Amino acid sequence: MSTNKVISIDAMGGDNSPGIILEGLSIALNNFDNFSVILYGDKDKINNEIKKNSINTNKVEIIHCDKVVPMDAKPIDAIRKIGKESSMWGCIKSVSDSNADVALSAGNTGALMGLSAIILKKLEGIERPAIASYWPNINGRSVVLDLGANVEVSSDQLVQFGILGYAYALTVLEKENPSIGLLNIGHEEMKGTENIQDASKKMMNLFNENYVGYVEGDDISLGKSDIVVTDGFTGNIALKTAEGTAKLIAHFMSDAFKKSFLGKLSYLVGIKSFQALKDKMDPRELNGGVFLGLNGLVVKSHGGTDAIGFSKAIEFSLKLSHSKMSKTIKGLVNKNI
Repeated sequence: MSTNKVISIDAMGGDNSPGIILEGLSIALNNFDNFSVILYGDKDKINNEIKKNSINTNKVEIIHCDKVVPMDAKPIDAIRKIGKESSMWGCIKSVSDSNADVALSAGNTGALMGLSAIILKKLEGIERPAIASYWPNINGRSVVLDLGANVEVSSDQLVQFGILGYAYALTVLEKENPSIGLLNIGHEEMKGTENIQDASKKMMNLFNENYVGYVEGDDISLGKSDIVVTDGFTGNIALKTAEGTAKLIAHFMSDAFKKSFLGKLSYLVGIKSFQALKDKMDPRELNGGVFLGLNGLVVKSHGGTDAIGFSKAIEFSLKLSHSKMSKTIKGLVNKNI
């Protein structure tokens, strides 16, 4: 990743902006030197955070925006009432204008998706963009989509998600021959809704031996397939459940080590192993979901993340900008839809 890239950032998006955003940027700039940023938002507030975090301004451009899309705003309000003067709009528009390689925001998910679809437009052949992200498993990582953009989808749209996920696995996960599964409540052919059953038949014809059939919730973390396709309602619940489970396990482990002298001693003996386990279970390490199916790259960070989490979203954005994912998606869509 030697070529310099430009990331446009909605500095006012998220629960604790722009403080967390700029603190995360500072961490990322210290870790990587092959990118610069365009920050959209309140210029005075951004400059205060730049000084506080001692950020090198040679790699930062600030575009002042008077308006912010609130976290509880309806997508339609972000489009009609707040409009083109918002930091979110400017952040996405910079990708459309080819001033940035990828847009990043921790703001309102629905608004970000709505504005992205309007500004960047959907790829021809893709009815609805989907949110995709890494998912850790015992074999490494897989990609799961959709993670919240589309509550209800048709069988054709699930197949389209499969094509998007396949391109992601090829280029970002760097899988030579990725396997693909459809999330369902069982492995049997008669299980699931009519939509899922219909999508399964279509995916079997399209992906042939790469299609492993239905996968259940526990199969995701077991790594049964490199790509897991589902609707946004199910995918988002699965994601939040997994994150909550990781936090619960971390809490139980911490509590066990603190309760007794032997527990504390055990922790000291195995501190390196426990730290490695903690890092693997940390949701911040995988912060960042990409909107697939658009004419441009847009990454969504968790709104409530901390500085480390946002720095990971920047790192993820940087990796995407160096991948051939967009070109691969267009090729697969043109060939199969």
